[in-house]
Amino acid sequence: MSWGNLAAIANSGFTTSLVGALAGAYAGAYAAQKNTESNKVRMEFQDQIRNTNAAITLSFMVFNAAIELKGQQTKELCDAYFKKKTELERFIEKGRTGDIPLDTSFEFQADLRIIPFPTVPIDALRSLLYEKLSVSARLLACVATLDIALCSIDKTIATRDEFIASFKSNKDISEGDRTALYFGLPYGQGRMDTVYLDSITGLQDLTNDTIFFSHMLCKDLETHGNKVLDKFKAQFKGVIEQIHAIELLPEKTAGLMPSQDRYLQWLSGFRERK
Repeated sequence: MSWGNLAAIANSGFTTSLVGALAGAYAGAYAAQKNTESNKVRMEFQDQIRNTNAAITLSFMVFNAAIELKGQQTKELCDAYFKKKTELERFIEKGRTGDIPLDTSFEFQADLRIIPFPTVPIDALRSLLYEKLSVSARLLACVATLDIALCSIDKTIATRDEFIASFKSNKDISEGDRTALYFGLPYGQGRMDTVYLDSITGLQDLTNDTIFFSHMLCKDLETHGNKVLDKFKAQFKGVIEQIHAIELLPEKTAGLMPSQDRYLQWLSGFRERK
């Protein structure tokens, strides 16, 4: 076939129509692919926002449970215990200095109430942060620390319950030894048992840890979610999704929020890069 014939074919109406159809098909396929990719990105943003809001809700549930535990149980129990322990130490010192007779009895009422372990959705929360969300190292460490605190509270409550059962059933020890056992002081022939003292200290510290880290999770997840939302809005129009914002009621949390100073060393390990 000559070059003239090839040129004639190339310039024919059939060839022009064919090229146009192929170009149109390619453009349509390209547009469809871009639309599919765009929808995929939109769905990824929506999944991140949905899962972030779910994690905020679960974190707030843990926070509420811890606040209620402290407000209804552990604060009163621990504050009264340590106040009475301080009184006992002063009482003992006065006996040593002769300010009071050595045979004077120290009066106290042992608080042996049963502390219920709060049911919280820590497994679902951990799963969301580990498997569904792309979050910072601080958030991952935060949920891990919260998980440890909750497990430790459970064990501490169980240890205290065992002590209470033994304390109630043991009728053979003197009142002085019972006082020493309850407050973790030396008794008998150089003996000392700090099980109950340790359990009260643990309840106080671990409840505060649970409150602090669950609250920090709420706030950090809110910050994370809003960053994702800003990126979403920058790429797509008509975004209606929102990030949940938690609100602490002063009348519910007054006197119950632990000081951040206790956690400065932990926080210093996760400084935000500028």
